[in-house]
Amino acid sequence: MKPIRKHDTGFTMVELITVMVLLGVLAAIAIPKLMGDNITEAAVHGDKVVSALRLAQKTAVAKRRVVCLATASGTLRVSRNPGSSDCEDTIEGAVNLFANQDAGIGMSGAPPELRFQPDGSILDGDNAQRSEIRIAITLSGKVQRTIRLDGGTGHVD
Repeated sequence: MKPIRKHDTGFTMVELITVMVLLGVLAAIAIPKLMGDNITEAAVHGDKVVSALRLAQKTAVAKRRVVCLATASGTLRVSRNPGSSDCEDTIEGAVNLFANQDAGIGMSGAPPELRFQPDGSILDGDNAQRSEIRIAITLSGKVQRTIRLDGGTGHVD
């Protein structure tokens, strides 16, 4: 009869932990994707919208020009002259900043155009200043995230 050695009795701790980590990754990432769960994509889309809004506000202050953000296309344009409110020049690399691939993810409550002023304030497409603008990121009609813009300061939450 062959004696039992320490190596032949079962799995090592490293092997067990590796299997548990792999199961955790599958549970957190792979399974929701296989089940068609787009909550992660909605969150990513919301982050892209917030980033585009912050970029527009910071660019307006830094360049001392009016910066326009078309909310339907996610395109940033900047005025040529400091005193002008017309946005003629598209900012290089700022087209489709928050393009969305999933038809179930949408955005509501945003005016068609936002105009970020050099002082940080925000006007809508009709050059009217609102105290607050709320943009809802939706997934299949249900609100997943609400983005708040302070019209006076340009702060994005």
